[in-house]
Amino acid sequence: MQATRPQSGFTLIEVLLAIGITATVMVTVGSTFHVLLNARDVVDDLTESTEAGPRILNLIERDLRGLWTYNVHNNAVFRGRDMDVNGRDADRMDFLTTTDASGFVLDLQDVPRKPTICEVGYWFKPNPRYRDVFEMWRREDPMVDQELTTQGSFQLVHDRVKSFKVTYYETLGFEAEERLEWDSSAEDKLPKRIKIEFTIERRRSNRNVVNDLEIEDFEGAEKSYVRHFVFDHRLDNILQAGTARIPVLPPEPTAESAGGPGPSGGGGGGGGKTRQTTGSGERPTKVGQPLPAGRTPGQMTSTQGRRPGAQPGSGGLPSGFDLGRFLSGLGGSGSGGGGGGGLFGGH
Repeated sequence: MQATRPQSGFTLIEVLLAIGITATVMVTVGSTFHVLLNARDVVDDLTESTEAGPRILNLIERDLRGLWTYNVHNNAVFRGRDMDVNGRDADRMDFLTTTDASGFVLDLQDVPRKPTICEVGYWFKPNPRYRDVFEMWRREDPMVDQELTTQGSFQLVHDRVKSFKVTYYETLGFEAEERLEWDSSAEDKLPKRIKIEFTIERRRSNRNVVNDLEIEDFEGAEKSYVRHFVFDHRLDNILQAGTARIPVLPPEPTAESAGGPGPSGGGGGGGGKTRQTTGSGERPTKVGQPLPAGRTPGQMTSTQGRRPGAQPGSGGLPSGFDLGRFLSGLGGSGSGGGGGGGLFGGH
């Protein structure tokens, strides 16, 4: 008679023990994974707020470096206003700049083109989600008109700004007087220095929000940034009358000569032709030919041969035209307030 072998298997205690070990391992893995996700979110929030400050400053500085100041009605090229949002500093700036526009305009053939000059402003509005911060928007108007602070499209720059303050200075140094507003149309000049200081808050997470207010923690939820913008010294008096170098058409000449030195222009050889005084439209008349009807010798002029920089006489150049200053202006010494001349005017 063959003996029966006992059936193998797991007892209830072994099964419960295996389930307990598996559950412990899964809970440990899940908790570790959750902690890692939270740490990644915190790092992303801190990194985003750390990068946002320099990005905002670089954006504003790029626009200010391209400030346009030439041939603008009433010198309305820059306007800074002292404003607030919900009792917090939210100063506003509007100005003309040559920065590449994000929008476009249609030319006469209905072809979209980016303008070379546009109105730019930095405005603020309350944040609809959190009442203790506000949003920063960049206004851009490619259609420049006589009103510097209206119309345009808006792009969101940052949505968690706690304060934004702009201070203007007429001079450099620690003793310079602070001004909260600046209007170039009233001052007829630009500020020498602009100080921008603002505070932004890191991105919020739902775990710390209680009744729309975030609990202050040790991670540094707020970050403040300060930067000074100093305009080039060549812009100090750029808005004063007679200073801005605006291209203009040259005056109409009174006489021209193709000859060389000599009172009549015929000593240099080359034709010895003399042109009639402008305004009548007559053809050039050779020396020795009879004058046209109605003309007298007093109405015929010629240009004396001169070296560059000599003072012109009554013929060839307009009255008061300084050829020396004109040539020095082309050479680059006419920048700023002294020696201005050439095609772009001067003092």
